[in-house]
Amino acid sequence: MRIPPIFFVLTVLFFMSGYSYAESLLTRVKDIEQRPFSLSGNRIATWKKDGIRVFAVQKDARILQWPFQITADTAVCWFHEEEAAQQKEAIVEVYCEGKVTILEEGNYEQFEQVYLRFETLTGIVVNPDVQPIETYEVAQETEIVLRGEEIRSMGREEYLSAEIPAKMSPSDVSQKEEMVDILADSIDSWEDGDKRIVVALGNVKVKKEDMTIDADSVILWFDATESDISAEEKLPLREIYAEGNVAMRRKDDLLIADKIFENVKEERGILINSKIKTKIQEKRDKTDVASEMKAPSRKEKRFTFEGFPAYVKGEEIRRVGKGKYEITNGKISACGYGHPHYHFKGKKIRLAQRGVHNIVSSTNNSFYLDRYPIAYLPYLSLDVRRKERLLRDWQFGSSSRFGSFIRTDWDLFAATGGNQKDWSDLILNLDYLQERGLGTGLDFEYNREDLFGYIDTYYIKDHGDSDINDVPIENEDRGTILWRHRHQLPYDWRLEMEYSYLSDPRFLREYFRHEFKQEKDRETALYLRRIHDTSAETFVVNEQFNGFDTTVDSLRERRYAERLPEISYRIIGEPIADNRLVFTSESAATYFNGSFERIDPEVENESVARMDSVNRISMPFKPGIFNINPFAEGRVTAYTESIDTSDAVDEANGPAAGRFIGSFGFDWSSTHWRNYSYYQDFLKINRLRHIFVPELRYMYSPIVTKDPNEVYQYDSVDALDSSHVAVIGVKNKLQTKRGEPGLEKTVDFINFNVDYYLFPSKAGIYNDGINGIIIRKDNFVNIDFRSQLTDIVAFVSERNEFNTEKFQFDVLSSGLEFYNLPDWQYFIGHRFIRDISSTIILAAEYTISEKWKVMGGEMYDFKSFELIEDENDNIDRENKSQNLKTYLVLSRYFHDWIGSFTLELDPVRDDSSYRFDITPKGLERKTRRFWF
Repeated sequence: MRIPPIFFVLTVLFFMSGYSYAESLLTRVKDIEQRPFSLSGNRIATWKKDGIRVFAVQKDARILQWPFQITADTAVCWFHEEEAAQQKEAIVEVYCEGKVTILEEGNYEQFEQVYLRFETLTGIVVNPDVQPIETYEVAQETEIVLRGEEIRSMGREEYLSAEIPAKMSPSDVSQKEEMVDILADSIDSWEDGDKRIVVALGNVKVKKEDMTIDADSVILWFDATESDISAEEKLPLREIYAEGNVAMRRKDDLLIADKIFENVKEERGILINSKIKTKIQEKRDKTDVASEMKAPSRKEKRFTFEGFPAYVKGEEIRRVGKGKYEITNGKISACGYGHPHYHFKGKKIRLAQRGVHNIVSSTNNSFYLDRYPIAYLPYLSLDVRRKERLLRDWQFGSSSRFGSFIRTDWDLFAATGGNQKDWSDLILNLDYLQERGLGTGLDFEYNREDLFGYIDTYYIKDHGDSDINDVPIENEDRGTILWRHRHQLPYDWRLEMEYSYLSDPRFLREYFRHEFKQEKDRETALYLRRIHDTSAETFVVNEQFNGFDTTVDSLRERRYAERLPEISYRIIGEPIADNRLVFTSESAATYFNGSFERIDPEVENESVARMDSVNRISMPFKPGIFNINPFAEGRVTAYTESIDTSDAVDEANGPAAGRFIGSFGFDWSSTHWRNYSYYQDFLKINRLRHIFVPELRYMYSPIVTKDPNEVYQYDSVDALDSSHVAVIGVKNKLQTKRGEPGLEKTVDFINFNVDYYLFPSKAGIYNDGINGIIIRKDNFVNIDFRSQLTDIVAFVSERNEFNTEKFQFDVLSSGLEFYNLPDWQYFIGHRFIRDISSTIILAAEYTISEKWKVMGGEMYDFKSFELIEDENDNIDRENKSQNLKTYLVLSRYFHDWIGSFTLELDPVRDDSSYRFDITPKGLERKTRRFWF
């Protein structure tokens, strides 16, 4: 049983003082000593004292002995090494300090100081995260070690305190300098006044704290002390001079130079003919809670460059303080080549290391591609640990519809700097299209602890005469604004907002085809909801400021209804009657302010208020191997106005109306399986498991008190009519084992699902589709089939519909997938839609070498059609074969950029184009503006 943390708090207050338990923490777990004990952290040092091996973790300490997990800023472990060699059990004493969290099977406690005594039969595993374990001959008497020793001397089994430990006085801490290790072919030393000088020649390696130096020769100056210490490695280091292939490493930074001189005490120095390479750190969020909230659909996603290097070069680099450097006439680049492909050149460059940030600022900058300057910036500020690029992406080429073009994305925060970069992005779009004009936009994305969203804008003064299908352009000022926002509020409430503006109904189709075809409708809406246990409350205001449907063209008939507002309350699966019944309900009050349609409606839309409530009671039970869920449902809908049907022609402004729809039905299923000892080498079949799930779903709505043609049609609720549906289905799955012996994995060899839809009384099903309300009354069979023939080849045939009344396929698709990643992958497929299309789809991707990749695709429709207008202005369809799309992409992978050359034919848009695209590695492929 899980015990909430408050129980432990009450126990502490009642039985003990403010920092200890009445019961030993570790004794509650049986046989804990048989579990492995592990210690890990950012940097670990070790030494041996009095037969005890001591490990000191300086950052991000993690200790694990299941079921206990401990995390802390720092930690010290005393492992009784000599006793472990003589006895079966070994003792590990642990002292942790700074934001200590103890987790035990879902429960957690937080402290500032923790001391525990563990026992282990399996020894101790130590794993440093950043660099190898540092071994010392003498004990390192740091503050945390001394505090831990003081608590150990108390002889207690455990010590738990929420108080922040007081800082120890300097007299309590050893003032010994950390040792300096020197390795070289030849080492000589002598004293000169109050200094000891050490000269190391040939393959020199110097190591001190978190700094290492490799060079051909090194001179070190140590401060001599009054005590007679013969080993200079234990003296305080004062100055270093290194020359000849010098490489100095500090944490994640690498300094390369011909010569380096550094005053260690004053933290100043100079580097000659040098380069600083700093590593980009992984950006960690303060909390993972925000990651659980999925952001709204977005045309551009954020990217990271963790692990990529950044370089600062100069003939002379001066170190002017801790983590601070100044460079005159230097270069900044993310290209590590000796002659970088691109770089910024600045007259005065400063590098400041501040915690997790490395800020590079520069004045009077020129941006170079190879040796050629292409842009000038008076001021530049970059956080190179985040690997920010001023030019995010760029592309140029030519199109038969747009002419020659260039498209660029600029990171404004990369140039201006500031803390806003930690939680937001600001991208400037600058485009030139020869036939259409200049386009510009701003994309702002933000992500805070309890809110996130984005604002995208774009504007172009369109010089063209017509859009696709030769539709004339009425206004040359064209553009869009889209704002989507989500805010997590107190008491489980969540607010979502969207604002959308479009200059005209054809703008998206012309310039943002991906959003037009695939993303959700543009709308202006406010959505407030709260989900608590099995209930949910929502409030929606939805208005179309544009005055037209934003995502469809003239061949579609989607209806868009404004809700001003809609309030709803839902109960989902609430058990009642001692859990024998399940109650589900949804009630909504809506005020419709008309709707937008692409075709002229026969009945004029009116502003109508509607009350709708649907309630279902089900009684699931399981007799034997069967799952049965019968249900009864009733829907009550009331309208303030209806359609007046008193005359021959339907008119508006009818009386208030209401209707009731009564339904009942059941769901039935059963699961069976069987294993077969069948083996086959060619298809790599290693036994078979057959999973067989028959299903039956039935629903009948015999009671409908008012015909749907007598009420206004705003969504699928208004279109509901008498329905009678039975679905007989069978799900089949064949599984086998594939892989090396001992590493086999279960593979779904075949998935074969069949659903037979029957409409006994010709009363079908009603769905709200992209072409308005879809009514399906013909009996049909839905077939899904997939077979993973080998590890490389799969056959797919999904979403097929066979009309049993006309005995022909309405929809039929099939395809072969070939995957041999990362070298190559292919797809060959066919999709048939009766009376609409019969399309062949070919796609391939092949990796020529480590740096070159080619991909291409083809879509050809054998049953395409076009609209023909005769002499009497009647429109008819004429079938013809047509190429839908052909493309070929050749990609070249550089060290941190990807260059692509694309050829594309798009007869549907009457466009052919070629383009060159340069994209940084690590950047997710963005949806392109224009036709891309």
